[in-house]
Amino acid sequence: MHAEDFLKTLDIGKIDPVYLFVGGSTFLMEEAWKKLLSSLLPKQGRKFNGERVQARETQAGDVIERLAAIPMFGGRRLIMVDNVEAWGKGDRAALESFVQRIPPSACLVMTASDRKSIEGLAKAVETKGKVVQFRSPGDKEALRWLIERGKQFGKILSHRAAFLLVEMVGGDFHTLASELDKICTFVGERDRVETEDILEAAGSQRSFSAFDMLDHLKAQQADKALRSLRSLILSGELPLKILSTLAWQIRMVWQVKDGLRQGISEAELAARLRSHPFVVKKAREQAARFSDADLYRVIEAIAQTDIAIKSTGTPPELLLEELILDLCLERN
Repeated sequence: MHAEDFLKTLDIGKIDPVYLFVGGSTFLMEEAWKKLLSSLLPKQGRKFNGERVQARETQAGDVIERLAAIPMFGGRRLIMVDNVEAWGKGDRAALESFVQRIPPSACLVMTASDRKSIEGLAKAVETKGKVVQFRSPGDKEALRWLIERGKQFGKILSHRAAFLLVEMVGGDFHTLASELDKICTFVGERDRVETEDILEAAGSQRSFSAFDMLDHLKAQQADKALRSLRSLILSGELPLKILSTLAWQIRMVWQVKDGLRQGISEAELAARLRSHPFVVKKAREQAARFSDADLYRVIEAIAQTDIAIKSTGTPPELLLEELILDLCLERN
């Protein structure tokens, strides 16, 4: 079962006794958990009958004991156990057995990044409930989700506006939800969101853009490049998001540079790249300033910094500052 189908079953009040949430989209899992919680338990009973625990900190026997207890205030007892792949064989075997006799007063939700290491538990769940897939979204799924979420806020996002936002910040739902909140506040009472709103909102929330940072790098203006970086960090941008935005800008410059060599007009490039003309115009300006060697050097440095952020204990802000300084010093 896919996440969308699971949410539809909640809308019609069909709730199984056990679920296994599988996949990489933790944001969608969180949304599904909140909806299940509100659908299954009355507000006054959630404090007593709704729990969430980590598998690495909780034994399966404790979960079974809690689920077997009679719920306070009637209704059902709901427990969510995160990351059940952390359980050993003994704990998983105990849950596999319990799932076959789970009482009608209980509802168990378990999460895992994938089902390969817990196939026995997944099959046990399928006999009594549902395994729900929460795939990490691609750009198409993110685009559709963003437009639908906008409707929940009473906003109609044009397809180009939604595409531009996904293009700027990536497909992570946490980030998209945060950016959409800011944009809805920015447009106020208006019910439509266009590409101009995305660009203006981004400009109003940041003192410098990643395009500005590229300008400073080319000019070897380390102090201005660092101020640009710190401004983004102080405005609440996550280091990995800043890095991914910078990588996106470089790819855009490279694509525009290649297109211009082929004699393709800016308007046609905007259509082919499905980007706003403003973005293509900025990329065209920088394509004239950066050589292919420059772009290759920057993208390689970004890739190494990405690896370092994800694999070392060094503060990511420090790694970003080192990246900026290294790129400024490497220029001839």
